[in-house]
Amino acid sequence: MKKRVGIARAISMNPKYLFCDEPNSGLDPLTSILIDRLIKEITEEFNTTTITITHDMNSVIEIGDNILFIYKGEKWWTGNKSEVLKSNNQELNDFVYASKFMKKVRAAM
Repeated sequence: MKKRVGIARAISMNPKYLFCDEPNSGLDPLTSILIDRLIKEITEEFNTTTITITHDMNSVIEIGDNILFIYKGEKWWTGNKSEVLKSNNQELNDFVYASKFMKKVRAAM
């Protein structure tokens, strides 16, 4: 509920830009999906540009239209959600496919 109140407070003045810093931090996966959908709906309904800073790749894939990967403080890769899964950028892949399970998923693609 606190996340939703924070988002409601942020959009109450009908801003042109909405900044979300780790909006799913500390949430379980199902609630994270609900918050992602809420952010996406607000972005579309209010015609707002939303910038989300997150390490949650589920969220990136769910709501990211234009994705920027920052590595060691520098812009390292840009693309969209389908391109992020097919990238040959080693640092990006090391981040996205960090677990053994995800490495197996990548190999099967």
